[in-house]
Amino acid sequence: MDFPGVHSNGRSCATCHVPAEAFQLTPAHVEARFQALQVRRLTDPAADDPLFRAVDANDGAEDFTNLRKHALVRVIIPLPVDATGRKLVWPQDDPDATVVSVWRATPTIWNTAFTGPFQLDARFNTLQEQALGALINHAEITDAPKTKFLDDVAAFQMTQFSSPEVQLLSAALASGQTPSQTDPPLNELEKRGKAIFIHHCVNCHGGPTQTVPIAALPPGIRDIRVSKPVPPFASDLPFAPAPLPARNWVFRVGETLTVRPSTDPGQALLTGNIAQMNFFDINTLYGISKTAPYFHDNSAATLEEVLRHYQLEFIAVRRVAPIPPDLLLDEELAPLLAYLKKI
Repeated sequence: MDFPGVHSNGRSCATCHVPAEAFQLTPAHVEARFQALQVRRLTDPAADDPLFRAVDANDGAEDFTNLRKHALVRVIIPLPVDATGRKLVWPQDDPDATVVSVWRATPTIWNTAFTGPFQLDARFNTLQEQALGALINHAEITDAPKTKFLDDVAAFQMTQFSSPEVQLLSAALASGQTPSQTDPPLNELEKRGKAIFIHHCVNCHGGPTQTVPIAALPPGIRDIRVSKPVPPFASDLPFAPAPLPARNWVFRVGETLTVRPSTDPGQALLTGNIAQMNFFDINTLYGISKTAPYFHDNSAATLEEVLRHYQLEFIAVRRVAPIPPDLLLDEELAPLLAYLKKI
């Protein structure tokens, strides 16, 4: 299909933000579409599916492995420059590059009414900017869309919520209020899980939107060590990371060049600030039980794996943080998981 008045490569927003998959893209959905396409091609060799466009789906292996196995798409990011036009960061193996690509998950559009800025690295300030970026980079539009079209897309996204309770929360925030109760009814296990969430998780997932870190945290806390390789003081991941190759990235710090390896430097690719290495946006946890897999590379398949990761993460942070967090104990996992699955 084409967007109204705008020629594209056949994709719509729903091609990747699949309504039946909580408006995101999952490996199971991609693989089902890929297999269905192969069946169609038995009788129609020209059969096509816009999901499998080379611009962001072809991983060089010609079999769409990153997309099929991990639901990852290629994202193109212009490299930042300083006031004199010198690049602040670039891949060591391609020093002349002005843009780079990384492989990332497709996040849900749920709760975007109050969770800006948008995209996993928070590079867009408005839903209209986010929609335009997707139209250009993923739908390959040839003409600029009308402002009304972008406004309509944003308006639709702002009506999508993970639950009625969260929709009420959004309405209260929009009117300048903060409701005292946003949770659905909780049983005793879930109430205990909420107390554990408040103790362990609001340091980063704070405030009524669950996206506000507390000021006392060191900036590095936002590197939760999912991008590989992890630093020497951190424990390894409790799950297999997406098989993305790490690259060496050169950062210009004044007149000094510093090299750091990473599968995805996150916000540092936008700012050139090495202190933001592997930083990603803090996402809300409302509806989290319905949006597996997790993290920017879809490496954690379940919420259980996410919580196990944070057990190791808190151990690692205690070794370097001036305000060390308490450990997340084994006996706290079940109630915390029950609460997260409820909200």
